[in-house]
Amino acid sequence: MARRRVRTWAAAVATGVLVVVVAAAASAAAVVVEEKLMVEMALVPGAASTGAVCLDRCPPAYHLHQGSGAGARGWLLQFEGGGWCNDARSCAGRARTSLGSSSLMNKLETFSGLLSNDPAMNPDFYNWNRVKMRYCDGGSFAGDSEFKNGSLVMYMRGQRIWDAIITDLFLKGLAKAEKVLLSGCSAGGLATFFHCDDFEKRLRGVATVKCMSDAGFFLDV
Repeated sequence: MARRRVRTWAAAVATGVLVVVVAAAASAAAVVVEEKLMVEMALVPGAASTGAVCLDRCPPAYHLHQGSGAGARGWLLQFEGGGWCNDARSCAGRARTSLGSSSLMNKLETFSGLLSNDPAMNPDFYNWNRVKMRYCDGGSFAGDSEFKNGSLVMYMRGQRIWDAIITDLFLKGLAKAEKVLLSGCSAGGLATFFHCDDFEKRLRGVATVKCMSDAGFFLDV
């Protein structure tokens, strides 16, 4: 009788293990794998003529993946993050990186998360016009000054970069938007705070504008 009970218990355990294994396999099969969407970079035409330039005087840039269908008049704009520079030395060093010069930026960017075109991963915005605004001024798209020291010249023109990008996007359909979300993370989140009100005014009476700052609030303590 004891042996029969042991066999019965062992069979039950084996059955339970099998059920767990099958369930795990089914769960693994149901995992959604996001396909990579690579989007080309575009330089803002005529930006240099208005002084809208990166730290090293290169033109600013962005990546745009156009919307379609029901999302054709929805726009999601995302500020790139990447910290700040706060003195001549740090800004000079930054000017020699992709965060200070569009000439050093990747010409193709992966669009994922809120920028993804996969409805399973990004059900709310996958078919909207989605824009990644590249960060190259060192001051959260907000400065408007110039630094000169001998042969060293740097341009902190974040405000002008913002103006130039928005002006160019208006020509590409943003002026006809119905719903718009302005977003950014970290230094890009701070830029979202800086420009939310101005952006809403530009589209007032045309589109519903919302702003979302992700980790963009910094305490000065």
